[in-house]
Amino acid sequence: MAQEQMQASPAPAGIRYHMVFPPGWREFRTNAEFEEALVKLVTAESRASGRADVVLMLRQKVHEMFEDLRRRGSLSFAIPAERGKAGVWPVSLIVTPLKTGPSGTLDEAVRSAARGIAVETESVEGADWYHWNTSTRAKDAPELRSHGINMVVPRPLPDGGVDPDPKAGLWLLYTYAELDQLKQEEMNEGLRQLGYAILGSFKWVPVK
Repeated sequence: MAQEQMQASPAPAGIRYHMVFPPGWREFRTNAEFEEALVKLVTAESRASGRADVVLMLRQKVHEMFEDLRRRGSLSFAIPAERGKAGVWPVSLIVTPLKTGPSGTLDEAVRSAARGIAVETESVEGADWYHWNTSTRAKDAPELRSHGINMVVPRPLPDGGVDPDPKAGLWLLYTYAELDQLKQEEMNEGLRQLGYAILGSFKWVPVK
């Protein structure tokens, strides 16, 4: 028997997720180091123009966002970090672990997270992925509507195989915003399809 056949393949040290983002996007973890990196990014123009008041306001907004993400237990979020000809797109993607209780099921946890909204399932390589859509208005700006594409991907077994009774998954929330006075159906559809393309690129990757 050949030596390579006698040697068993080393077991993966763990598993992580991977998604493909468009050019100009950047993914941020939710710790203090990445918070400061985003502060520097969003305040660069205001600092260059000497607008200390705007810098302070933006720093506070970023801090509030990170505090909210940390309270939710989110792992990371991704945004278009580079300004294009049309400015920065009003989109983001948040990654948050979703776990069941000691005797619960992931299906129950998903439907609780959806808060009564109809949830659909789709079999992807033998695992049930969950999907639902949301739409909310900002409390301080009723003319601003935020649309969400929600997807929960069950965590596989340590060897990468499908877990028949998953107790955890990743909740992927892609959001895009629209203003009532700007009826840009073509742009909104483009942002929606962009979200499906990013979510569709998700895969679990073994860590060697």
